[in-house]
Amino acid sequence: ENSGEGMRHYFKVLKDKGYKYSKHYAPHDIKNRSLMNDGKSRLDIAKEGYVLDDGEKYSVNFEVVPSITVMDGIEQVREILPLCEFDEYKCAEGITHLENYRKEWNDKLGCWKDNPLHDIHSHGADGFRMFAVAMGKKVVAKTLDIGMVY
Repeated sequence: ENSGEGMRHYFKVLKDKGYKYSKHYAPHDIKNRSLMNDGKSRLDIAKEGYVLDDGEKYSVNFEVVPSITVMDGIEQVREILPLCEFDEYKCAEGITHLENYRKEWNDKLGCWKDNPLHDIHSHGADGFRMFAVAMGKKVVAKTLDIGMVY
């Protein structure tokens, strides 16, 4: 987990991990164009890639996650979370973020607000929400025949 670095930095992080990745997912705003990048989006730049310190060029072909409401995304997390298994050691920080993700409290009314609390845990939990939304349509659902009620 990190922020404030350019895409080249994260390409190097991915390369240095040594994993073989099957897919990379990005939120919908990766398609936003920027004048700072000659009108290119981060999606375009990722496809073009970067030459890293080993002299090799690395690129990422992101699959863009659809834009849905935060609450619908949280519902996707609720659906997929029971199907997930986590490495307690390698995923300890992410597990902590998921465990501590919560709604914001309204002191004035003495009740929970509808929106999540934005704190140290929200970025990690939001990353998992992006995963859940990306996987949401790919999870095979079992059909339950409830019959017709007249």
